[in-house]
Order: sequence, then C-alpha cells, then structure tokens
Amino acid sequence: MPVPAALRDLVRAVATGHDPKPGDAAASGRTRRWARLRPQLRVLAPLVAFLLWLLAMAGLAPYQVGRLETILLAALTAAPVALMPRRVLLAWRVAAVATLVSGVNGLHEAGAPWPGNPVLILVYLVVLVVVGYRHPLGVLFWVWAFSIAMSLLFLEPGVGYGSMLLVSGVLGVGHLLGRWVQVRTGLVAEQERGAMLTERARIARELHDVVAHHMSLIAVRSETAAYRLNELSPAARAEFTEIAESSREALTEMRRLLSVLRAPQEQSLTAPQPSLAELDALVAGARAAGTPVTVSVQGVVTSVPDSVGLSAYRIVQEALSNVARHAPGAPTDLILHRNRHELTIRVRNAVKVDPNGRPVPPPAAAAAGASSSHGLLGMRERVAMLHGSLRADQTDDGGFEVRATLPLESQS
Repeated sequence: MPVPAALRDLVRAVATGHDPKPGDAAASGRTRRWARLRPQLRVLAPLVAFLLWLLAMAGLAPYQVGRLETILLAALTAAPVALMPRRVLLAWRVAAVATLVSGVNGLHEAGAPWPGNPVLILVYLVVLVVVGYRHPLGVLFWVWAFSIAMSLLFLEPGVGYGSMLLVSGVLGVGHLLGRWVQVRTGLVAEQERGAMLTERARIARELHDVVAHHMSLIAVRSETAAYRLNELSPAARAEFTEIAESSREALTEMRRLLSVLRAPQEQSLTAPQPSLAELDALVAGARAAGTPVTVSVQGVVTSVPDSVGLSAYRIVQEALSNVARHAPGAPTDLILHRNRHELTIRVRNAVKVDPNGRPVPPPAAAAAGASSSHGLLGMRERVAMLHGSLRADQTDDGGFEVRATLPLESQS
C-alpha cells in the first residue's frame, strides 16, 4: 500500500475522514431493497440503542464502577447502534472509546471477558461487520490494527490472540459481504444494460421497415419520373436517375445494417409493422384475454407519422400486457389524444376488487415476474427515440397509469 494512501486511510478511519452514507453506491453497492429499508432503520436504530443502554446498565452492575461512570459507559456502548445507519466509522470510533474507557477502568480485571461489558462486545462486533461491509481494505487495515492493539493492551496474551482471530474473522466476513453485494449489483446493472441494448436493436429492426418503405418510394418515383413527367430536361432526368441509384444503395446498406442487428438464430420478419390502424384488433385481443378496456380516441390518430404510429402501438401493447400480468381483470381506460403537435397516450388501470369490494392482490407469479419485465424499458427507449416523455407510476387509488407523449414533428 503506498504511503500517501495509507495515511489517507488512517485519517479516514481514526479522525473525521469520509464516512460513506448507506446510499453511496460506489462505496457500498447498496441494493434498492436496502434503500427502501433505510427510513425504517433510522427510526429503529435509536430505539434499539435505548434498549441496549438499559442492558448495558444492568450488565455493568456487578462491576465496581461508580454510578456516573456506569451511565457514561452504557451510553458509549449503545451510541454506536444509533450512529450505524448513517455514520458507521463514527460508530466504530465511539465503540473504540468505550473499549478504552472500560479498559482503563479495569473491567477486565473484575471478570469481564473483554475490556468492556458483554453488551459492548456484541455491539463492537456488529460495528466491525458493517465497517467491513462499507469500507475499502485500506480503512479496514487501520480499524483492524487499532482493534487488535486494544485487545493486546488490556488482555492476557492467550485471550488477546483469540480476540485477534475474532476481529479478523468479523471484518473479513463484512468485507466479503460488501464485495458480494457489489458484484451482484454490477451483475444486475449489466443485465439491465444488456436488456436496454437488446431492446434498442429490436426497435431498430422494426424501424427498418418504416424507413425502407419510404426509401423504396423515393427510388420508384425517381426511376419512373422520366416516364410520368413529359417535359423533363436531360439534366433533370440525370438527376432523378442519380436519386434513384442513391436510394437503392441506401436500401442495400440498410439491409446490411439489419443483418448486423439481427441475432444469429433470428429469422427475418416478413409481416408488416403494426400501426394505430390495428388498434381495434389489439384492444379486442386484450378484452378476449379478460381485461375490460374502455377506449377513447380524440383526433385522427391513424394519420400520424409511421415511426410515431409504430411506437404508439407498441406502447399500448406493452401497457395492456402489463395490466394482464400484474392486475388481471382490472378495469382499464385507454385514451389517445392527438393535436397538431403531439400524440398523448394514457393507459390507466384501476385495482381489481372482489365481490365484497376488497382489493385483490396480483397473482404471485405476476408479482415475481414484475422485477424481470423489461416492458417499461422498451417504452422509455421508444419515447426517447422520438424525443417524447413518459410517466409510469402508481395512482392514488392503488392502480397504475402509463402516460406517454410523442411529438409529431421531427426534433434534432
């Protein structure tokens, strides 16, 4: 370890150096589930600390310690638990101070198995696990060194060597847990990135047909211009011929690009890409599958640009599929509103209720598959491609709403 890095880690461990918060993903690799538990921990930790303070007071009663010192030692013993959710290094410093004060008072000489009461032993070990979980090896080395030094300072050599093994093992377990969470978090991030790239490739393959259709029209109209238009100059005929050749070359390059995006085992698509003209058939399929859908269309939505129509169709398709998976049978409203500048899509489902009017939770299989579904990811990619906006969140009545806005005019 380089000397400057070692000194930096020493300051971080012993003085007032950086103490990463539980939400610092770079330091702790915290999962979303743990982040949701953080508010509860902030409330629970002081309560547990108070109970430990009472236990520490009772545990110190057999030793020959004054009343004021007993209260102080008990407070120093319990305080690290209240500090751990936010400042684990500060919690370790307080626990170390409690250990030093206990050692100076000679608690180990009065029968304590450690320079501290049994409650302090437990708290100190828990703090070491959390320190190992959140901090890098450089900081752990100094925490380990100071913990071992205190053990050897106040305990007999045999007990001190045993405590050395215990401290090393506890810090090692915390460090391994932290590394495991980091690797797992990185794996999840890579899976999400892979799903995003796969979704983008799928969207690009679908848009190929849309672009190829327009390029084919350009090529055909350019090639036939000389026969359809009577009074074309030789220069204009040559220009149309060049446009037709360029269009054919562009189509060829697009097919090559599509072959790169297609997976090795994937077959070429032969069916035309859907649009909002097939919206009635899509809704009929959702109703046949058991989802009561009410449709409201405001404006002419079938004349939107092809890329917008394809994306809108896929967004509605995925939103209705999500309703079928996670709220089967729930009443669903589908609203499409088109004005001069944009197309707005809203898919809102209520909570399914039983005959007694009580909400029905989603099936276990649907709940289990919710985290692995990439439907919302696909929606976001399609909306971002068109420079639109997407909101997908729970409603006040416990249902769910997807709201997408797709601009009809091109944006650079």
